[in-house]
Amino acid sequence: MAPRVLVVEDNPVNLELVAALLESEGCGVILAETADVSLRLAATERPDLIVMDIQLPGMSGHDATRRLKADPATAGIPVVALTAHAMRGEEARAREAGFDAFLTKPIDTQAFRETLRLFLGNVRGGQGAQ
Repeated sequence: MAPRVLVVEDNPVNLELVAALLESEGCGVILAETADVSLRLAATERPDLIVMDIQLPGMSGHDATRRLKADPATAGIPVVALTAHAMRGEEARAREAGFDAFLTKPIDTQAFRETLRLFLGNVRGGQGAQ
């Protein structure tokens, strides 16, 4: 069964790009444009990985990730931060919020694919680091 990835992104262009990259890697894609929707989908769909923008309307990606990691039902799902705000200290703040990895925009497709394989290796046959 193909791994399923929840993508949380409010920018339609970025959402489409991330979805296309995931599909090219053989992943199923679940889409959410807000953190609130992502929390519901994470609980009901149980994706293998979540790719979360940090800057979202309403609840931030940091707050959503804290909630995901605090809920025993979703705490084990790896969450990858995706942000255009790569200022000094941002990666540390993301990790403190519970993100498992940190990627910047514009998306480096090679780094994105490497991160994807790192976390989905277990789903694809035990090759991941988790």
